[in-house]
Amino acid sequence: MKFRIALLILLLSVVMISPVAQAFRFSVGAFGGLNFPIVQADAKSGTVMGLKARIPVTTFLAVEPNYTHLKNGDGEVKVTRLGDITMTRDGGKYSTFGIDVVFGGVSGYKGFNAYGILGVASAKFAKKGLPDLTKGSLWLGVGFEFGITDYLSLDFRGKALIFPYKDDSYSKGDTGSRKNGTVTVGLNYYFGISEE
Repeated sequence: MKFRIALLILLLSVVMISPVAQAFRFSVGAFGGLNFPIVQADAKSGTVMGLKARIPVTTFLAVEPNYTHLKNGDGEVKVTRLGDITMTRDGGKYSTFGIDVVFGGVSGYKGFNAYGILGVASAKFAKKGLPDLTKGSLWLGVGFEFGITDYLSLDFRGKALIFPYKDDSYSKGDTGSRKNGTVTVGLNYYFGISEE
């Protein structure tokens, strides 16, 4: 809860210091694609979808509050104490609410833009048979945006979620992390000033 309040305060602070011209141009968007668990024997590839908004701070810097839902595919594990029987296990799912800092081409006007992504999120991991975990997590990635018009653009992203944990149910008390890579395609709609 404290982490979410801190994210909200950060977002409001950024909006308040945004230059007037930039504050009047913002976007909302939706995205979906594939999710790839990284080095997770108990999960397979799944899906990812979400919603986001972009609020420019300068010509080359913006913040994006976002909600992302990732669903892992079910994994298969061998149970040695049962004679190496292969069993299917729920892959788990994540729900994240966070803020990304986007740097590079963030204006969203017609044409091609590339940018980097660094974000923080409050992420909840749920998996059948194990207690839910909610942790502060990191997002890293790159994106490419193609502006069809000054108001509508296609968005292509590759991102990685790093979800840390320390819990007896997950790793015998050891500190570790679950990592997922995502590849998404999205659509953004911009409000505000146009170059036309």
